[in-house]
Amino acid sequence: MLVVRGTKKLRDRVKAPVAAGDHASTTVLGDWFATALFWKPQVALLVNQRTFVPVFMPLAPAASLLDRAPDAIVAVLRRLGADQSFIESELDAMHEARIAPTNDRSVVGVMNEFAFHGEIRWHEGIGSLEDLAIDLAGMPLGPLRNRSGFPDRELAAVLGIEYPGRQRLRLVGGTASAPTAAASRVFQLKVTLKGSKPPIWRRVLVESSATLDQLHEVIQAAFGWWNYHLYEFEFGRTRYGIPDPDGFDFGPPTRDARKARLDQVAGAGSAFTYTYDFGDNWEHKVTVEKVLDASP
Repeated sequence: MLVVRGTKKLRDRVKAPVAAGDHASTTVLGDWFATALFWKPQVALLVNQRTFVPVFMPLAPAASLLDRAPDAIVAVLRRLGADQSFIESELDAMHEARIAPTNDRSVVGVMNEFAFHGEIRWHEGIGSLEDLAIDLAGMPLGPLRNRSGFPDRELAAVLGIEYPGRQRLRLVGGTASAPTAAASRVFQLKVTLKGSKPPIWRRVLVESSATLDQLHEVIQAAFGWWNYHLYEFEFGRTRYGIPDPDGFDFGPPTRDARKARLDQVAGAGSAFTYTYDFGDNWEHKVTVEKVLDASP
């Protein structure tokens, strides 16, 4: 049995058998939470309670939403690496679906975050609702901070499969690039998300002449993020970011990351801190593993 725990605005639109208070999904992944998004066209968003993997699907016709949900769910699971035997087992367990109220504020909070970021990405023209789900499955989430950090990685851990994430990129200013003629050195950096278990990290190659603002864009690209939040680099007691034009910074003044070059503030063997999103406070340790001569 599949139990879909819907918000009131979804339950008001979906006609389906109601789960009893003690009912729970018999699938491996457990219950899915759902809500209605009044985009054009209207969309239903489902979020798995165990892994926080999102699924987006057309809301209409709402009367058949629970009948269509299993196929939408397994389509996303398949793209995230689930094998056919697991998919068939989940589909078999989901042959009966029931609706119920939400009962986990943490999942509802994540669902709201997916709705916010999803609408932005959708209006930017991402290919399909399925593509949108895959994109957001790579989003760092606070409730997964002490686990895998990301829904796609959490799914891989639950299924016991290897996550084939990128570990090495050559990036400057957020796009793949070869060193320019003016660049004589290349920094090899290891960027590790603090507190992640197992460790979540990326290794990148960045031109020595890159600004810290460009390095920020490189890290965003490496982790698959979208540059929606503020950031800060810390070198000892010196902070670099985008200075607040209204002068509301706290502590020592923030220096302009757009004007500071990487080779001016770091060298081989040094380490510094990169913080992204002052709400969730994602802290990273950035280590300069080596400084290389640029390829001719």
